[in-house]
Amino acid sequence: MYKRIVIDKFRGFDHFELNDLSRVNLIVGRNNAGKTSVLEALEMIALGGRPISLLRSPGRRGEVPSEESESRLRPEYDIRHLFYQHTFQEGAYFKICAYTAESVFDVSCKVRRPLIEQVSLIPEPDDIGAQLEIVIKGSENLDGTSIPVSPSGSMSGELRRIASQPVTSTQVPVAFLGTEGIDPALLQRMWDRLVLTSEEEKVVSAMQIIEPTIERIAFTTRDGRWPAHAWVKLKDNEHRVPLGSLGDGIRRLLSLAIYIARSSGGILLVDEIDTGLHYSTLEKMWQFIVESSMRLDIQVFATSHSGDCLRALAWLETDIPKLGSEISVHRIDKETGSSERYTSSEIELAFRHHIEVRG
Repeated sequence: MYKRIVIDKFRGFDHFELNDLSRVNLIVGRNNAGKTSVLEALEMIALGGRPISLLRSPGRRGEVPSEESESRLRPEYDIRHLFYQHTFQEGAYFKICAYTAESVFDVSCKVRRPLIEQVSLIPEPDDIGAQLEIVIKGSENLDGTSIPVSPSGSMSGELRRIASQPVTSTQVPVAFLGTEGIDPALLQRMWDRLVLTSEEEKVVSAMQIIEPTIERIAFTTRDGRWPAHAWVKLKDNEHRVPLGSLGDGIRRLLSLAIYIARSSGGILLVDEIDTGLHYSTLEKMWQFIVESSMRLDIQVFATSHSGDCLRALAWLETDIPKLGSEISVHRIDKETGSSERYTSSEIELAFRHHIEVRG
């Protein structure tokens, strides 16, 4: 498990440290404090500096070139926003380091002029006219990969296929669950891998946090031409019920439970973890997450700015202290050099005395 993260020149961070990490880590702070950026930095570390990691967060954020590039036939991503203060010029760089009890892992990315004597591993698309290139290195990409980009920092989406390198045996499994939800077809493919395994029952148990009468879940498609549909079987009801009819909270818990199973032995990143969930379900949600992370050896990083989410942690500390000991809360502010850490017992004490800890 990661014990410490150091971020330099990445997105809104000049230099930032996240210390004394636990198995389950909740990151809190004001809007635009950099909570999501911390998750993205962790994703790049877990992906080991493979070139595809450069496209993950710009794709989720919709970071594309400005209007003048919209006529291009190939999709592009504007990766300059990965660099501190959106600065993209020769010499710009970012670096992320992660420390475990035994090792140090780092990812670095630098902008430079193409070296004439060096042939890029990724061919330059004809319509980009690249005058710069970026070089990314990491534990899964020790020799580094040079990638041509335009002077404004745009990278062709077609490089996604070329930049995706084979996963080596040392890579840490990583899953990123955002706030926008999951494509139903992707959710179905992930569910299919869990059917008839021990994790299928765990997923159903998670959904029962909101609807205790759920007994089973299934996905159906029509000739592969229509979107996947999720259905649930309710106790004492002979008709299958569309998952969507039970509300967004059920869908969120289903996604969360499937992503946990997918992350076994690795890292789970969840942005705004309480999205769509009523405060009354959050303590049981945390209990499920902590117990699952211990059982499957997962390290969890989640964000929130909800007082209800923190209050649920305080309740968990009171009701099941041994689970609370696996959790820490990190309040961040990108203007400071490091986070402020709280244990779950300190969060419980803060709520008892009405002390604000979210920033």
